[in-house]
Amino acid sequence: MRASFSKVANALTVASFALICTFVACGDDSDNACSSWCGVVEECTDVSFSDCMNGCAEEISQAGAVSPQCANAIRDQNVCLGALTCPEFEAWLQEVPPDTYPCKAADDAVDDACGG
Repeated sequence: MRASFSKVANALTVASFALICTFVACGDDSDNACSSWCGVVEECTDVSFSDCMNGCAEEISQAGAVSPQCANAIRDQNVCLGALTCPEFEAWLQEVPPDTYPCKAADDAVDDACGG
């Protein structure tokens, strides 16, 4: 299983459950994507919304240091992730099925843009 830039970075934040907190800027144009993604995280895990939002700001800062394209790919990924149900979230975490798990195209775009 290959680990994408976003999955590796956020796994550290929520290592106890091997969950991803977030990868979206929480700035003016990204609040909706960050909020939606953090809503999924809060609903489907024991990570709080506020912890997710804090992780969001840190992660987008790291992505922005890679490139603007990386940060944009992460924003787009989180738009997708913010629409997942809990079973879809689990499928995304496990990358099941390998070729068509939820938000795979967005993960691939992050890998391409962020050097993953």
